Amino acid sequence: MNTVRTGMAMLLAAAVLTLAGCGENEPPPPPKDEHKALQRAIQEPLDKARAVEGELQKQHEAMQRQLDEAEQ
Repeated sequence: MNTVRTGMAMLLAAAVLTLAGCGENEPPPPPKDEHKALQRAIQEPLDKARAVEGELQKQHEAMQRQLDEAEQ
């Protein structure tokens, strides 16, 4: 009889835990202005670095073409 009670208690606990996980999920709130400012503070230097990297890559390719043409 004690095993039956233990089994039933475990089944009841499992059912409660399963149903507790089925609550409605609300969408996250929109980012606050301070979060946006922090994101911009991080993103702007990265964007500038990518732009500089692109320019340096173009210069490198142009220089490599000149060297290739000079060798021929």
